[in-house]
Amino acid sequence: MRITPNITMQNSLYNIQLTRNKLDSINEKIASGQNYNRPSDDPVAARLLVGLADKLRTNSQYKSNVDKAAISLKFTDAPLTAMIETMSNIRSLASIAASSTTSDLTRQNTISQLTAYREQLADYGNTQMGNQYIFAGTMTTTKPFDREVQPVPPPLGYSYYKGNDEAIRVEIDAGVTEQTNLSGSQVLTGPDVNILETLDQLIDKLKNDPTDLTGIKELGTKLDKGAEQIYTAQVTNGTRINRLSAMSQLLYNTNNTMSTVVGNVQNADYAKLAVELQQQQIAFEATLSTTAKISQMSLLNYL
Repeated sequence: MRITPNITMQNSLYNIQLTRNKLDSINEKIASGQNYNRPSDDPVAARLLVGLADKLRTNSQYKSNVDKAAISLKFTDAPLTAMIETMSNIRSLASIAASSTTSDLTRQNTISQLTAYREQLADYGNTQMGNQYIFAGTMTTTKPFDREVQPVPPPLGYSYYKGNDEAIRVEIDAGVTEQTNLSGSQVLTGPDVNILETLDQLIDKLKNDPTDLTGIKELGTKLDKGAEQIYTAQVTNGTRINRLSAMSQLLYNTNNTMSTVVGNVQNADYAKLAVELQQQQIAFEATLSTTAKISQMSLLNYL
């Protein structure tokens, strides 16, 4: 095959363009700080980076969900602790009231204190986070408990708990959710003891039948179970906090690992690129020089 001057020139121009493209690519990487600036640079790497970016965004949302849920659960722990302390005081008063040596004055003081503690429990049950009642189930705008002592028996149709038992759940991973609330029926009005109603019955008993020591002791025993009920609710809440803490750490570690992978794949190595740039500039200049000399060659040079 005869190599004509036209073919030689075309090859020279092709080499110039190829070298120039490589030089431009290196300059673009240095300017952007990224190894790949478009999918066509490396389709396999681009697919990996897009997948990692999607996963990072998803995990960041899960991490946000977990952190917000943890705040809600930790906020819930404070009134539960206060309820347990109040129940301890109530149980002490119930023991005093069940004694046959309790004087009328002491009994009247006990009634006043029990009434105040009863109001305290309702206040704790009506705790709000922002403008939402945390123990009302999904009825977060409804005050779940009345402060006032109710007559025995309570009015027909009266409900000690105004909320519902629906769970508020958040997604903390793909297909995984965690409950972030405790309903009032898990804490003050059940599942084992309606603490508010039992307190109302104890107050009524001390007012109207103070000599029924057996009945007073039975109510005191129910209140002991009520205290255990609140403690169980707090343990449940604490277990959820621990689970969210573990999930938060897992998501944090996973995101760090994926970010490292993205960095290793995408972030430009400036030292390496500087060497490549220098080499490519030399190659480009050599190509230009060679092409210039070839373009000047003619048969007349040998005559």
